Amino acid sequence: MPAKRGRPRKDPAETESLRRFDAEASYAQSMFQEALGDEAGMVSALERAVEIDPSFAPAVLSLGSVEYQRARPDRGRELFHSLLALPKGTPELREMVDEAGDFLIDRHEYQDGLALYRAAVQRFPRAAALYQGLGCCAGHSGLHDEAIAASTRAVKLAPRNARYLNDLGWSLFQAGRLDEAEEMLSRALAIAPSYKLAAGNLEYCREKMAKPARKKRKA
Repeated sequence: MPAKRGRPRKDPAETESLRRFDAEASYAQSMFQEALGDEAGMVSALERAVEIDPSFAPAVLSLGSVEYQRARPDRGRELFHSLLALPKGTPELREMVDEAGDFLIDRHEYQDGLALYRAAVQRFPRAAALYQGLGCCAGHSGLHDEAIAASTRAVKLAPRNARYLNDLGWSLFQAGRLDEAEEMLSRALAIAPSYKLAAGNLEYCREKMAKPARKKRKA
């Protein structure tokens, strides 16, 4: 009796490769639709890419940004945080998480940025840029101690980065620690003498230091 032929088993690696190919094709289609000014087509293609492959980080990042722009922050927040659950070997994952955070900062979504960066530094504890983002969001949220701690960590990880020194200096300034702020801002300018933001912050800091403290009136 002839043997029955079974259906050939699909190779998992081949299936994964085909899934990623389809997701990349949909992602490329979204960029094409955007270039044509077809917002609905662009969103549809992004949604299709994420549905096909939820681990395709560029599509997840793009769709998350779009959802915020469409006044759907809950969905955008969910997509951004899902980046942190992707496998360790995902290409440029840390950079894309930071890009998501920068997007939130640009939109003044500091509370969402704070939550994202807090989770991000747990996943990437040696990523100075993520601590910088955390410090920025914390500072804008009035959490000066957390801003100083995050900015200090960024400087420890990258002590020659003038931007991180400037941010730490500004966090210290906001907390009223003017002498320490002056020191950090001066260090930033020593590294990057043409850094205008640090120069302006240092000048402002020194102006505040030069003003005598007002004495409280006695009742």
